[in-house]
This record gives sequence, structure tokens and C-alpha cells, in this order.
Amino acid sequence: MEALHRQIDARAARLASASVDWMYQDPFWRARYGEERARRFGNEDALFHVRYLMQALQETRPSVMEGYAAWLRPLLAGRGMCTRHLDQHFAGLQAALATEGFGPDSPAHAYVQAARTALLYPSGPARVLQEATPAVAQRTLQALALEVPPPLHSQVEEEGLLQLSYLADALGMNRPELFAQHASWYREFWPQRGLDSLPFQRFLEALDAALRERLVSSAPTDVETVRAVLASARAAL
Repeated sequence: MEALHRQIDARAARLASASVDWMYQDPFWRARYGEERARRFGNEDALFHVRYLMQALQETRPSVMEGYAAWLRPLLAGRGMCTRHLDQHFAGLQAALATEGFGPDSPAHAYVQAARTALLYPSGPARVLQEATPAVAQRTLQALALEVPPPLHSQVEEEGLLQLSYLADALGMNRPELFAQHASWYREFWPQRGLDSLPFQRFLEALDAALRERLVSSAPTDVETVRAVLASARAAL
């Protein structure tokens, strides 16, 4: 039977393209990078993901993908992306692999999953926030549910997941200015989300309240650190 990494190689271009199809439906990418650059860099990055997967499979070392994820994250953060975006790219690659017959039982899927797992910060406020993110995003939605039409509730929750990922990256990289820079840009982009009844500042206010409520059992210093970075960004808006 042909080696798995060679099977992936034969489908590399198709896998890369399919893995990022989802992103071009999101206006974020066009607004942030422009249509042409978003597609060019998105496709290039997707092909890099596949090539690293091929190397990992050839060497039978999931650590290749783990190291790649750790190396790539700060580079993408410097371009205005966050861990959630990278995780979604890897999830897109897993979906593309499954379409080609390399589903959850395949080592290819497992190796990409190793990269996704490596995106968890090892400890500290960033890890605390990552672990609490689903609950905080859900609580944020609950607080805003009456201010947003029901068909948009899932979008509000997704916004919570996204903004908390940016916040975790600012903490995990010890670069609090990253979140302030992101929030400043995102405030201008916010109207394109179609959440007309919900100002971005109001969304961040609800997010902060949810953090205070859901991180109550965490170490006080971690909670203070997380909320201080958010407060600094809110004050700059």
C-alpha cells in the first residue's frame, strides 16, 4: 500500500484549497487583508499545513505538527489573527482529509489533532481563560440575548469565542498591546458583523461581566490579569 504521506502529497493542492473554503464566507478576511491578499496568504498557509503534515507522517512524529503549531501562532498573531483562527484552519484540514477518506481513524487526522491540542497554553492566565472560554462566551450571550434578535444568537456566541481567543493570545504571549490593537481595529469592523442593535463597547462590557462571573473559582491574580488586559483595551476605545 502506498505510504500515507505520499497519498497526502498526491492530494495536497486539493486538501489545501478545501481546508480554507470556509474562511472566504467571513467578511473579516476581506476587511482585514483585502480580497486578493486574503486568498493568496490563506491558500499559501493552507498548503504549508499540508506539507508539515506530510513531513510528520513521513517521520512518524506528531511532534512535527505540535512544533509547527507553536511556531506559527505568534507569526499569525503578528498579522492580526488569533489562536481560534489557526485552530479553525486545522479543523478545516481535518474535514478536508475526511472527505478524501482520511477520517478520525487515520493517523493523518490524529497528527492534525496533535497540532490543535498544542494550541493550549501550558499554564497561567492564558490557559485559565482558554479553559473557561466556552462558559464565558455562553454567559455573554445570555446577558445579551434580549438585545439581539434570536437568529443572531449563535453569532454573538461565536464573537465571544473569537474575542476571548485574542485576549488569551495577548496574555499567553505576554503582549497585552495585541488585544488593544485588535480591539481598536475590530471596533471599526464591527458594523460588518450585522449586529446593528449591539455596539461593540456594549459587547465588551458584557464579556467583562461574564469573565468576572465565570472565573470566580480561579486564582485571583489570574482573574485580575485577564480583566486588566481587557480593561486597558476598553479604555483605549
